[in-house]
Amino acid sequence: MTPLRRFWPLLAAALLGLAAFKGLRTLGRLRSAARPLAEAATAPLAKAARAAETPDLDEATQLRQELAVLRLEYAALQERLQRAELRGGRLAFEHQRLARLLPCALLFRDPATWFRLCTVDVGSADNAREEAGVLNAYGVVGKLTELDEHSGQLLLLSDPACTFSARLARTGLQCSVAGDGRRGCLLQHLGGQDDVRVGDLVETGAGGRSFPSGVPVGKVLRLARLDGGLRLQAEVEPAAPLNKLDGLYVWVGEPKP
Repeated sequence: MTPLRRFWPLLAAALLGLAAFKGLRTLGRLRSAARPLAEAATAPLAKAARAAETPDLDEATQLRQELAVLRLEYAALQERLQRAELRGGRLAFEHQRLARLLPCALLFRDPATWFRLCTVDVGSADNAREEAGVLNAYGVVGKLTELDEHSGQLLLLSDPACTFSARLARTGLQCSVAGDGRRGCLLQHLGGQDDVRVGDLVETGAGGRSFPSGVPVGKVLRLARLDGGLRLQAEVEPAAPLNKLDGLYVWVGEPKP
């Protein structure tokens, strides 16, 4: 065997190894070149998959806004239904039953005038009139003033400008009521000899423009004698809680022009 033939298997093995090494390098280059093409081809599919998993932000915002509008419309429909059920309602007190009532609701209440004035959702278009009495199941709340077409100001019982005729339920003594500017009201035009006691029930009196007679106003809380006992002042705690105004009605009875 010649020397060349002796090394021929080794040479063949070396050539095969070199060919394999070049093949691997070529395959790596092909893979590197093919990766961007594969990513470019699959990018639309990946974007579509992500869009399917996460909705478009603009569309989600629009859906949230539409849901908020639907909730507001639903709340408005519920309020209309409640108002329709209340319309024509009745209130019964110990000495008076009322049927000609217009339901109303609080629109706005300024903290600066919390126990004096607020805005309600009835006006001239609802056949309401100025000085019409406002009440709830407990009794007198106040009376209307400064009416617009669809709203009006409610002058609360505790405002000094809110005055009307009154009487004591126990004795029938006629007097008048005016707000004390805080959270209650006062009985006016009482003489030092008038029979008034703490705890007496005060009702609306006869002949008033704002209320029929017999609607509860409140109870006498304190008594004070003025001018050497010639005059009597009576503080009255309102029957209707003025810090929570709900279930309101406007009395649409008398007077007629």
